Amino acid sequence: MAFIGQLSKWRENNRLEFKSARGGFPRSFWETYSAFANTNGGLIVFGVDETPDGLKMSGVANAAALVRDLWNNLNNPQKVSANLLLDSDIAIHQVDGAELVAIKVPRADRTQRPVHINNSMNAGTYRRNGEGDYHCTMEVIRAMVRDSYDGALDKEVVERVGLDALSSDSIRRYRNEFDGVRLNHPWSDLSDTEFLLRLGAIGRSEDDGKLHPTKAGLLMFGEAWRITDEFPNYFLDCRQVSEGRRWDNRITSDSGDWSGNVYDFSSRASRMLCEGLPVPFELDSNMRRIDDTPQHEAVREGLANALVHADYYGRTGIVAIQRRSTVEFSNPGLLRIPAEVVEGGGVSDPRNRTLMTMFNLIGVCEKAGSGFDLLKRAARYANVAQPTFEEFLDPDRTKLTLHIEMDGTKLAKYGRSSFIDSGIDAGINNGDFSINDGEAGENVGQRQGNDDEAGENVGQRQSNDGEAGENVGKHDANDEGAVNEKRIDGRVARTLRTERAVLECIASDSKMTAGAIAEQTGLSERQVERTIRRLRESGKLKRIGGARGHWEVRECE
Repeated sequence: MAFIGQLSKWRENNRLEFKSARGGFPRSFWETYSAFANTNGGLIVFGVDETPDGLKMSGVANAAALVRDLWNNLNNPQKVSANLLLDSDIAIHQVDGAELVAIKVPRADRTQRPVHINNSMNAGTYRRNGEGDYHCTMEVIRAMVRDSYDGALDKEVVERVGLDALSSDSIRRYRNEFDGVRLNHPWSDLSDTEFLLRLGAIGRSEDDGKLHPTKAGLLMFGEAWRITDEFPNYFLDCRQVSEGRRWDNRITSDSGDWSGNVYDFSSRASRMLCEGLPVPFELDSNMRRIDDTPQHEAVREGLANALVHADYYGRTGIVAIQRRSTVEFSNPGLLRIPAEVVEGGGVSDPRNRTLMTMFNLIGVCEKAGSGFDLLKRAARYANVAQPTFEEFLDPDRTKLTLHIEMDGTKLAKYGRSSFIDSGIDAGINNGDFSINDGEAGENVGQRQGNDDEAGENVGQRQSNDGEAGENVGKHDANDEGAVNEKRIDGRVARTLRTERAVLECIASDSKMTAGAIAEQTGLSERQVERTIRRLRESGKLKRIGGARGHWEVRECE
């Protein structure tokens, strides 16, 4: 009876199926095998009848023969597209004098999906929903086929769209943020075209030899009405919702008064979703007020997660909603790895690898599978429930829910200082580029971990832009001094331009906030804050009157 007692855990999440098998090997097994493999796995038991009075152990006539037939068919590609089982997945049990055969079907890896039967993907692909197996629609099958691709699908060139589909303002804002986060990076000296090539935002068509946006570049920097040329269902939606109302504030990609692309949506939505999150008064080691908390970091990570994991060909769009006690992110497409693996951390399998690299290069979005750890860390900081993932079928969607604390007095009581002192925060440095930006030997352009493009070092300049045989990441000894001098001059000029822009904003309004300066100049808030710090240290800028005071410009050329 121990085996029967174990079945209760398989009943959860609809992962248990009984087959009578009185007349031999049940033909319906294969539909269930496909359904479990294409959903979340499950357990199939031969020799059990489900009756109104409960389970009846009818047993099987010849368990060994059934197992032999099973292996023969599993290894027949005309019967099933993939054999997912190991010897340990099949077991024979004795229950009340009857022989039962238990078959554990694992969730198939995305590269093996869709698992189909009878040599027909269209007619032989099933999934599990409710208490039965159902035949998949072509929409679902196409989504599984897309996910089975093991490369960076979003790096494909969109040949029917020209470079004029990209927003120059979005590119400028991204480059400003990139320069602020990746100080002294060699890409900063490149032209926009060269920069976008290395970023993977544009590529050269093999058919016409011309440059076109990649799918990632179109999503990141395109105008929304041009993005829908490739992704007809593209839609981004961010809302602030109070109880009893549809929404208080809302941003949508189709409003027509802004670009509507993923990059600009990320900036706008982050500000909206973080609005109202309490910031208890705390100072860092340099006696500067800390204006960010782990909750802010978690919200930005959750938004980026939805944007880089979305199936933009899916039927529904990306929706982010801030409520009183939660922030919810939902995106088209299911998880590409099991939820328990995601929650365990250390594994990352983004649906849009190039898009993730673009965000990572500006300090947004964890890339080593530690993003969920950051979300859990924020929950511990705020003393709220842990984040949760949910998957929904037809249409396929994934939903991430973050629980938040809006009461600043509670955060003050269990604030960052005690959080760090307790050891919970030890060893985690998320998004703080002010420490590492200048460290020698850092190659901030190099892709790490599972997101590597094989053999590619994106920190090294290649010769693809027409200069045959030239590796512009290396220089002859005779030219090295001149090139380094040119780079230094370029960085100094950019730094001066950034400082001048910030000083001019403050000179026009001595109480202007970092967020307002960022909005006016196109810089990121982090870049503005670092620039202000540099200006204060150099004596060009002075704060008068503390947090409620104003700025005094000492020098503004």
